[in-house]
Amino acid sequence: MDALVWRLRLIESAKENIMLSIFDFRDDNSGQDMMAALLNAADRGVKVQILVDGINGTLYLKGSRNFRELTSHENVEVKLYNPITLIKPWKNNYRMHDKYLIADDFAYILGGRNTDDLFLGNYIDSYNEDRDILVYETVPGEGNSYIQIQDYFKKVWNLSCCRMYRKHEGINGRLREHYQEVREKHSEAFCEIDWFEETIETESIELCTNPIDPDNKQPQVWNRMVNEMEEADNILIQTPYVICNQKMYGDLKEICSRSVKTELIVNAVESGANPFGCTDYLNQKKDVRQTGSYVYEYVGTQALHTKTVLAGDTLSIVGSCNLDMRSVYLDTEMMLFIECKELNETLREHTEKLKLKSRQVAPDGTIIDGENYQIIEQSVGKRIFYGILRILIIPFRHLL
Repeated sequence: MDALVWRLRLIESAKENIMLSIFDFRDDNSGQDMMAALLNAADRGVKVQILVDGINGTLYLKGSRNFRELTSHENVEVKLYNPITLIKPWKNNYRMHDKYLIADDFAYILGGRNTDDLFLGNYIDSYNEDRDILVYETVPGEGNSYIQIQDYFKKVWNLSCCRMYRKHEGINGRLREHYQEVREKHSEAFCEIDWFEETIETESIELCTNPIDPDNKQPQVWNRMVNEMEEADNILIQTPYVICNQKMYGDLKEICSRSVKTELIVNAVESGANPFGCTDYLNQKKDVRQTGSYVYEYVGTQALHTKTVLAGDTLSIVGSCNLDMRSVYLDTEMMLFIECKELNETLREHTEKLKLKSRQVAPDGTIIDGENYQIIEQSVGKRIFYGILRILIIPFRHLL
């Protein structure tokens, strides 16, 4: 719920520009809340630009009357990144996995959440737990990370592979009426906010991104994270799943070889939401353990979708990049590198709670159940499903 409320606060506070870049945007409850708020901003004279991944935009927004109503506004422009093509089908493999929202030149929110009910609001019983970072610039327009993220948006927006979403003129739906419902339902999002008091001071914030063209990529984000981990102690990686190639395994082994304790928190197969990630972990569990990492297999009421690296006592790395080959070599990705002892401490406190609900697997194979770890028995059908999938994914695991 907080993730939705803070997005609504940013949209409501904008006076000139809103830039939204998102992997998955759907016309569901939270999606309609966002569309209504964005349309109201456009009515106020705010310029709204929206970037959506081409596959998800085609699948989930092309038939949405609400989205057509939003895009019909003269102050709203939408582009689809690398839409589906039959002429060069191999290009469909490269996706825009970014998730961020910029309000004017004073604040943005960036993390791993898509714009749908799996990630925003409190509309469904089973959702994904995730993490966003809200960044407030005390000197509007002059913060290093703000300049980086605004420039990044413009570069992606101007790519030749980004196609303008066709406007549908004269569509009058119920978004403006829904906006009034949103104000009543989420009244806390429409109160005066002291952004300075709501945030904590950092030493520095830097944005690191992958190359943006739809092509095979140099692993810029991964290499930067590895470099930081090689210089730090007390390393913790939180990722929904692990799908590594030999180079990535080698990088993790090199980090662990320095006798630095490296901990890895992933979803246990019993409660993970991504069947491909869970299946690959079943196939690769020994390889993951042999990197020297202490693996925590988390079992909770909701699946984790969080992507975070904590390196030492001050550096927190948060964003959209999973510990998998797709994020490292195929998709656009972004991570914030934040130097802030208080933030690092807060995130470590949160991960300690996750460990209590996890099964720890040490590098030597020793297994220790956390204090609040609860075993979930898989059904026969699920065991058969994973047994078949473990074989089927082997030739395609680099695409998962």
